[in-house]
This record gives sequence, C-alpha cells and structure tokens, in this order.
Amino acid sequence: MARVVYYRLLNAGRASESDWAVAVSKLASARSWRSDPVWLATDHSRSLFESEYLRHLRLDSAEPIVGAGFVKLAGDETDALAVSFGMLQLTQELGGRVVVEDPDNPIRKQRQLELIEGQVVGPRTIDEVMVSGPIFKRLPHATITFYPPRYRGRTMPGPSSPPGLWSFSLQGMRAHASGFLEAEAEAMRIYRGLQAIG
Repeated sequence: MARVVYYRLLNAGRASESDWAVAVSKLASARSWRSDPVWLATDHSRSLFESEYLRHLRLDSAEPIVGAGFVKLAGDETDALAVSFGMLQLTQELGGRVVVEDPDNPIRKQRQLELIEGQVVGPRTIDEVMVSGPIFKRLPHATITFYPPRYRGRTMPGPSSPPGLWSFSLQGMRAHASGFLEAEAEAMRIYRGLQAIG
C-alpha cells in the first residue's frame, strides 16, 4: 500500500478558509509532484469527494477541522518534504495551526508534526526534526541531491550546508537556498535549463 501524508487545518489563523484554499492551490502549482499535488477540502469545496472526506474527518475528530487533505506518495520523498515545509510556510504567512501526519514514515519524529505560526510545536525546529543526511530526487538523466542545514559531510561526501540553509548539487554544480522549497525550485530551474541545452 502506498505511503500517505495527511494534513489537517485546525485553525485558519489570520486568513479565511478561502485564503487557505488559494494558498494550497498555489503550493500545488509551484512545483512538479510525482504524486498527485496537495489539495485542501473546506466548506467551500465543490467536489463531492472533498466534501465527504472533510465530513467524515469531522465526525471522527474531537477538534474542529477547518480544512484537510492528503497526498498519496508515488515513491518521491521530496513530495513528503514539500508537504511539511509547504504547510510550515503557509502557517508562517497566514497564521493558524496545521497537523501533518505521515504514519508510515520510517523516522518516528517525522510521523506527526504540529505547526503553529511558522513553528514546529515542541523543543526542536523543523530543520532539527528533518533528516540530517542527503535526500535524493531522481529525475530522467539526473539526480538532484539535497543537503539539509544540519548536514556536515561527515558520513557521506557532499557540501556542508551553511547554518539554516539547504544546499543542493546537480551534475557537479552546487548552490544553497533559504529553505527546502526554494532549493528544490532553484535546482529544478537548473535541471530544466540543462535539459533544454542537451
């Protein structure tokens, strides 16, 4: 059975449900997903599936749920990271509270994340919760390697990531960015440019 990452919006913060739906839609279109892209079911959803999904979640929840969705992963760990980092970024921009659940994640500390106002609830930051080793995104004719902020090149070769920054390498080129989503976007721009020139 495929691994599924679930997310629930429990408090919309400074934004409305509609603002959240638009923001999640922008997140979905901002990157290429190997799985289906993220989506958010709210009271304004017109899809029967989304409406019923939200209704059933609410029946089983003791907490009020403003919106919810899930991503069925298609073998790409970067899709799971994009959900977590994307939702974290949205709580920073819009406020509110989101719970991300990844019950089949092999790393226990990543199975449930509670995100409030751009912060992970608990003593650790998002970068401390996420893996400290390289993450590989396999693409046709290339592999992008991402190095989290805690990576120091001790266990595997690669560039040490500057504190607070994500590094990446692609066909011998290296760079870094302020977050995972930004690093992935820049790496994909470089990848598409290399593909275009052959």
